[in-house]
Amino acid sequence: MIVLLSGKGKYDVTEPVEGEIILAGESLFWLLKEGTDEEFKKKLVEVHSLVVERGTPVEALRHTDLIVPPIDSDPGFLRRVLGIDKAKKRVY
Repeated sequence: MIVLLSGKGKYDVTEPVEGEIILAGESLFWLLKEGTDEEFKKKLVEVHSLVVERGTPVEALRHTDLIVPPIDSDPGFLRRVLGIDKAKKRVY
């Protein structure tokens, strides 16, 4: 799997690491949805570290399977982009 770490480049990660990244991504989504921004930021740093430590850098022209937002991403902005804020509003 080729992972783009926004601001750091692309990395090839092996199958065991893929599973860890997918689980971490699901966790990131739920942390955003719950509004636990500090935990989200910590988990995002963990994901970046995991990819850098256990992945292999690849050329920029390789396809990308997964994009991980930059470490300094604003959780509120990500919620808006992903439509999570809309999901909280009730429509009558």
